[in-house]
Amino acid sequence: MVPLMDDLRLCSVRTLDEMDRRFCFEIFSVHASCILQADSEASRQAWTEAMRSTINSAYRDSQVLDRRAQGSEVSAPGTEGRDPYAEGQRVLEQSLRVAGNQRCCDCGKADPRWASINLGITLCIECSGIHRGLGVHQSKVRSLTLDTWEPELLKLLCALGNDTVNQIYEAETEHSGLTKPTAESSRQEKEQWIEAKYVEKKFLKKNPAAADQVPDDPAEMSGAVSPSHRLYAAAAVGDLPAMCQALALGANVNWTNSEESRTSPLIAAARRGSLTACEYLLQNGANISYRDASGQGPLHVATRAGHTGPVCLLLKRGANQYAVDERGQDPLSIAVATANADIVTL
Repeated sequence: MVPLMDDLRLCSVRTLDEMDRRFCFEIFSVHASCILQADSEASRQAWTEAMRSTINSAYRDSQVLDRRAQGSEVSAPGTEGRDPYAEGQRVLEQSLRVAGNQRCCDCGKADPRWASINLGITLCIECSGIHRGLGVHQSKVRSLTLDTWEPELLKLLCALGNDTVNQIYEAETEHSGLTKPTAESSRQEKEQWIEAKYVEKKFLKKNPAAADQVPDDPAEMSGAVSPSHRLYAAAAVGDLPAMCQALALGANVNWTNSEESRTSPLIAAARRGSLTACEYLLQNGANISYRDASGQGPLHVATRAGHTGPVCLLLKRGANQYAVDERGQDPLSIAVATANADIVTL
């Protein structure tokens, strides 16, 4: 096989929309140019993103090797001593230890190298491209080996995993009229399956008591429990699989519990101190700025409970540390009052 380019470090990638052919993109350097055509816009996006990540990785890896050859390990601020290649391998190994993660969640192809961080699953490159086409409100795709993984994101992926998620999203496939694709199936078959599975949600277990039409107001439920109330209850105890099931059934991630001071699932998870539950809700659209009937947001309650990990996460995700509750207290004053030196420092 003849390589398209001699040195990826000297290359760039761009999409070509002015051509007669659709879905074209170009890999080019100062010495050569190669125009390729994908079979869809989603596929083109997947290929261009993968190429850009590979080019960046090749450049970073060459810098690491150069430093080692010179006997130096000079790194960028905040990354001292970190080898990007070794870091990528560590993330890959950890994520693939989880049940079912050794194969693509949707087609079963071995050794997946991509993941959906808000769904908590691993994917092959072709299925990852299809997931990108669904939009980030459905699936947020990231490379296991080329992208940077924060500890809380990796914990989230390991807390769910393909087996757990498929028990929910593929609970009833027998009478759907569709057959789960394999690694050898056509892209069209995979697209059809993924659309039915995550967007149309055709394979969820039929459960009238948790149907979407059940009202979210406890006063109107007459004993039935809505998906949103189930999400809240699961968040309050940090039960990730139950949270996943509730969201799959149509739970509102920003629902508020009128019986508990209009508290949201994120506030309930922060009070519990569950880092992965907080991250899961944030990745699925939870409002970090929402405050309950007493003016307390997730950062207030995590601080008052002394949960350092969630406090760090919420600050990193942009929570307002100057917001005051009905007592006039902001999170810092709460940390001072409770004499929590670690949170005061944060």
